[in-house]
Amino acid sequence: MFSKEKTLKFTKTYWDNIREAVELIKNADYVVIGAGSGFTASGGIYYGDEELFKKWFPKHYQMGFKNILEMQSAFWDLTEKNVLSYWGYWARHIQNIRYNTPATKPYLTLMELLKNKEYFICSTNVESQFEKAGFPIEKMFAPQGNYGLFQCSKPCTQEVYDNKEMIDKMISNMGDSLKIKEEDIPRCPKCGEFLVPNLRVDDTFVQKPHFVNISKYEKFIRDAKDKKLVLLELGVGYNTPGIIRYPFENITNNYPFANLIRINMSAAGVPTEIEKKSVSISEDIGKALSDILNYSHENIEK
Repeated sequence: MFSKEKTLKFTKTYWDNIREAVELIKNADYVVIGAGSGFTASGGIYYGDEELFKKWFPKHYQMGFKNILEMQSAFWDLTEKNVLSYWGYWARHIQNIRYNTPATKPYLTLMELLKNKEYFICSTNVESQFEKAGFPIEKMFAPQGNYGLFQCSKPCTQEVYDNKEMIDKMISNMGDSLKIKEEDIPRCPKCGEFLVPNLRVDDTFVQKPHFVNISKYEKFIRDAKDKKLVLLELGVGYNTPGIIRYPFENITNNYPFANLIRINMSAAGVPTEIEKKSVSISEDIGKALSDILNYSHENIEK
């Protein structure tokens, strides 16, 4: 583990870093993408966005809530007392973010950028943007869950359940109310307990379905050790740094031909130990990826 002291390459311009990123990706034998919530936010799905919240949850906005973060804090725990209003929020949230929102531009740009490369994805995001953009599931390791699945709240089983029909039913029968109908409460088909979103919130999380590809991911990393490897990190902060951020730094340090490209609006710094093997871009991820994709010497202002 590196020290918390970080550095940015202030001596290089934005276009210097774009140029370097272009060359690294072009020459890479392997590319590993690490995606955090900042990547999804760059496509307009930002949980702190008041305007997005007003659009998706107008009645909750009138009650005084200002963003999705506030709402999730209020409805984080499911209880017998709040179950109807809990699902009044979560059913709408899941419908909006998982089913109604198409692939956003940053994900589509990344797909175009990597279409001829050997790549693997590690993502802490749960809204299926990668799948919507056309990335194959067999090339993804996403250990934090998925908004499209429910699990038993106990849990009594390691099974998960596709929730599209349950979400549609709750939304349809709820109408303009902020509470679902009691008969629409999602319940485990095995034990009758409440179902909940299949997200890593505590030690009851059913993770088995999301670890199907972990051996493929680990093998991809091993196979890249003596190859030209690019670790393309997109919007990864410090909520769960042990999944992507710290491992990417360690691989960059330990693999002789590895380079890290870190794109992050607020946390693009890298440890001094790997500064010479890293490209730090403190810019909107969607813009940076578009510039990498469309880069040419002629379009840079002299």
